[in-house]
Amino acid sequence: MNTATAIALRNEIGKGLRFAWSERLQILIELPMFAVFVILLGPLLGHGANLASGRVDWSLNSQTTSAMVVWFVPFTFFYMQVVKMFWRLLGEIQAGTIEQVFLSPLPPWLVAGAGRVAAAVLETLFVAAASYGIVSAFVTIHLHWTAAALVPTAAIMIAAVGLSLIIAGATLVYKRIQIVNDLVLLMVMIFSASALPLIHVPGWWSDAGHAFPATDGVGSLYNTMLAHRSVTAAWGTGGLVPLLAISAAYLLAGLGAFILGGHAARGRGTLGRY
Repeated sequence: MNTATAIALRNEIGKGLRFAWSERLQILIELPMFAVFVILLGPLLGHGANLASGRVDWSLNSQTTSAMVVWFVPFTFFYMQVVKMFWRLLGEIQAGTIEQVFLSPLPPWLVAGAGRVAAAVLETLFVAAASYGIVSAFVTIHLHWTAAALVPTAAIMIAAVGLSLIIAGATLVYKRIQIVNDLVLLMVMIFSASALPLIHVPGWWSDAGHAFPATDGVGSLYNTMLAHRSVTAAWGTGGLVPLLAISAAYLLAGLGAFILGGHAARGRGTLGRY
């Protein structure tokens, strides 16, 4: 890596972190809602029959709340990465500075993604740590902390970057795709939650879940941190093969989508037009 590339990369990461810092008030406002969501929904997992019959014994449960935490943190990263990437890119388009992304010595996809990844990691760590502290004040959380969890964590981050680049590529061309962005995240949330064995879903639902970027990552974290299973199990929800294959596929699709989106927007002369 030459000096110009290193400086450009450092500047992009710094810009991403400044964006994150400017949004600190918004994150602080959202934080209590994140914690309350985990506390309120955790006790209801696995009680679908009781809910249907109207007989719900609502009580804080360590097992289900711990499972909620294992699901919530990866989805938070997806949310931070994809949503903030979309709004940051849209802001640059509206401000007329998007051309700078394509004038950098770095590849455009790296310019768009580098700072956002660094910011999303720090934001997620803060939100996760604070939510964990709030939730653990009400119910004991039992997680098996192990280095093996780094494998699904890395796979989740790679898949999130890939998905955010897909959204970014579409944003360069179509601009006003907020509803699509929200729909994609809703689907990621629903299908990733199905990786928790506390939630019973049809077989086709479980099979389709492998195509979504967070499902096997959540399943692998559950297997590693709650079920005490090996991270190297090849198949099934959270299996190493679908985990790595899906993450790599989303990253490659994201790179392709961003490159094609940038090429199409520049070819039409609409890169900086909103």
